Amino acid sequence: MELGLFLQPASKPGRPLADTIDWNVDVIRHADACGFSEVWVGQHITSPWEALPSPQQIIARSIGETSNIRLGTGVEVLYQSHPVRLAAELAQLDQMARGRLMFGFGGGGTPTDAQLYDVDFSTGQHQEMSREALEIILDCWKPGGPDDYDGKYWSVRKPKYSDNYYWHIEPYAPPEPRIGFAGFMPNSGSLTIAGERGYIPLSFNVAPENVAVHWPVVENAALAAGRVADRGKWRHIREIYVADTAAEARDAVLNGFAAEFWNRYFKVIVERIGIDDLFRRDGAPKDEPVDARHLVDNGTWFVGDPDQVVQLIVEQYELSGGFGVLLQMGFDYADPEARDGWMRSMALLAQEVMPRVNAALGTTVLTTAHS
Repeated sequence: MELGLFLQPASKPGRPLADTIDWNVDVIRHADACGFSEVWVGQHITSPWEALPSPQQIIARSIGETSNIRLGTGVEVLYQSHPVRLAAELAQLDQMARGRLMFGFGGGGTPTDAQLYDVDFSTGQHQEMSREALEIILDCWKPGGPDDYDGKYWSVRKPKYSDNYYWHIEPYAPPEPRIGFAGFMPNSGSLTIAGERGYIPLSFNVAPENVAVHWPVVENAALAAGRVADRGKWRHIREIYVADTAAEARDAVLNGFAAEFWNRYFKVIVERIGIDDLFRRDGAPKDEPVDARHLVDNGTWFVGDPDQVVQLIVEQYELSGGFGVLLQMGFDYADPEARDGWMRSMALLAQEVMPRVNAALGTTVLTTAHS
């Protein structure tokens, strides 16, 4: 199993965007130094708690400051950009990264982001637009560029090319093995697309038992398309904090930004839309609110000393049937009193916990497929 990082990015409201960007680039640089294999960077417009409208710009800045880590959009929300422009921009970014780019796509985002674009979640418009956009992007990336396309939401016309004007922009290396779709609902449309097309499925941070139900969605979609789904491509996103002692880890989470982010922001969202039980472990008390303390106490979040976190990761691996990459969810621990602890948590996870996880799993470890 490999280790990666997922940056929504969870950020403190009111922090200058420039500082948020600096912090996330610092974290990516540290992940590369610690041996993380990949990082995915999110996209949100209307939430000051997830303040980053352009993952591409973070990735562009990080290319020159890292050596090995793969850099992914996590995700580009497909209804928010014209697909021809997005295809060209991502191809350029992959050229800049010399093939280290991973192409994360999705059709969701926050409801308020969708409202900005006058896109209606209730009718499935976002998913329809995303499927159309994907078709156009793939068409742009084929030799010769896009042909005429008339969809419900997007139209493309093939220009009258000449010797000096023609579609010439393509990714540095074949992109399809590096395309991923992320989801967290039990019947996620994005995970269905991943299964249909053989793309990377990324499962968001619901309780381990509810992550496990994502695999049949991927697998059944693959079978319907005549494919065999590859568990080695499956990414699991999880809140993880490792410290030298369990008490230190617990204090850093429950009295730090991770708990603040969840209790003041994300918990409010999941309760409003009625999906808080997705984050509740089997056997966890039903009469407790799903706050950060509940998530730590019941093992939805992996918080503890190295021994405890090894056990929790192995348990999730076995419960799910196996997966290829574990993605640590990133948080804004940029304040001076919290920074060192977060950076040490990343190092402990990469250099002490994951080698022990892979040793414990032995011959059951899945090999991650790369291009």
